[in-house]
Amino acid sequence: MSDVGCSKIMEFYRGSTVLITGASGFVGQVLLEKILRSLEVDRVYVMIRPKWNWNVESRLQRILDGQLFDVLRKDSAKWQEMTRKVIPVEINLEEDEHLIVDQLRSKLLNEVNVVFNLLASVNFNEPLDCALRTNVEYTDRMLELVCKMKNIKTVVHVSTFYSNCDKRVIEERIYDNVGYGGVANMINIVSKLNEPEKQILTQHIIGNFPNTYTFSKKCAEVLIQDKYRSLPIGIFRPPIVSSTYREPVPGWIDNFNGPSGMVVPLSQGMYSAALLDTRARPFIVPVDYCVNALISCAVDVHLQRAHQSLAIPVYNYTDAKCNLSWGEIIAGFIQGLPPFKRFMATYFTATLTRNRMRYALCKKLMLMQAYLLDLGRRLRGEAPALGQIFEKMISLSEVLEFFCLNEWRMTNDNVLRVQAAATELERRTFPCDLTKVDWKGYYKGFVPGVIRYAIEPRKAKHRARKNAEEQNGGTAKVVQKRGICYAVWSFLFRYVTIVFNFLFIKH
Repeated sequence: MSDVGCSKIMEFYRGSTVLITGASGFVGQVLLEKILRSLEVDRVYVMIRPKWNWNVESRLQRILDGQLFDVLRKDSAKWQEMTRKVIPVEINLEEDEHLIVDQLRSKLLNEVNVVFNLLASVNFNEPLDCALRTNVEYTDRMLELVCKMKNIKTVVHVSTFYSNCDKRVIEERIYDNVGYGGVANMINIVSKLNEPEKQILTQHIIGNFPNTYTFSKKCAEVLIQDKYRSLPIGIFRPPIVSSTYREPVPGWIDNFNGPSGMVVPLSQGMYSAALLDTRARPFIVPVDYCVNALISCAVDVHLQRAHQSLAIPVYNYTDAKCNLSWGEIIAGFIQGLPPFKRFMATYFTATLTRNRMRYALCKKLMLMQAYLLDLGRRLRGEAPALGQIFEKMISLSEVLEFFCLNEWRMTNDNVLRVQAAATELERRTFPCDLTKVDWKGYYKGFVPGVIRYAIEPRKAKHRARKNAEEQNGGTAKVVQKRGICYAVWSFLFRYVTIVFNFLFIKH
């Protein structure tokens, strides 16, 4: 990085200490990898909670062992140097006074310069009090700690573009119309409700919001405006975040949320249906471009908030020129399938509809095939599993229902300003201009990425567990003839879908 002087972004981070909350999440992992690969930071603290009997050190090591970091691991000496910079910090968000449960508190207060707050629950269907606790109260506790940091230069709170999805035009500003006497008073009211009261009143409180997640993210933004205006803080709003475009490898994704959940059945040659308006144009961004924009906007926050009289900057990371419809996007997904599965998905095994009754019937059909496949597993002496998997996939994809049936307009002047100010070196190192993405190529590579990075690792773990059981005295399983079984299944299902599409309007 001899030409570091050509980049204000690289210069800003050079020698800095960075704190990331939510580093175990999808965006957080990509952010950590990018910081290690492209910035000369002094240290990276990652706040992690113990989970599933894994302590914070084990959880961090599990992240660093993932496929996302394969490129960095190629140089073993440099990799060891990088990993020494990464320090896990155990947090206890349930207690105000003991947020950090180890001895790192004084180090954080004295060393941290940059904070990326990605801490959030992305469970769209959480009870209102749980969503408010995780996405608002925990953010409050985090930022109270940040206020005590002596050398803080910039803080970026990662929200969501849909934090104001009750409006058709979303501007780069904080909307503070939460009602109920403000965020703090509303949280106090909700905390005093019993369970039946919460269930009855939730919809009245969230109003036109589709779920408690988006409403709670709006509340977090209002909290920041009301309470933390004195911090050098900005709000970054990404829309639907999907697999990597190029960095560190194309197509990386590690979850089945949203679009990736939709395509899993199609990737395995099975029937899949989606409730969406094929004409609606969503905002989807590759996670690597999202992270590059986040890193760039953090520098802009520092520059903008040098004068605290200015409003808290908000960055809608979207682009109106990226106007492919859901129908075109799903068609791109299908193009990434192998030839026979592509043919089946195009004509038989993929149904896109905005008719709720038709979708309900299609969902029954999806669950029926899972039941039949589980029946086959029982006949082979295996435990049924596909029913639960399909129900989970359907649930994960259905949380996007509101965003698949509606369309928004927006302003993104702050994002465009940051992109316009970038040097040529910064455009190469931190590409985030969505107009430069080959969207058709990106969507065509989506399904292969889901298979390689999300499906195959899980299959490998399952095979390893199965082999271990057999070696420990389990009964030998009949070797499944996958090619023959798939051909027979596709042949039979083809005629089922022909009848189904005859009875109901196609697309």
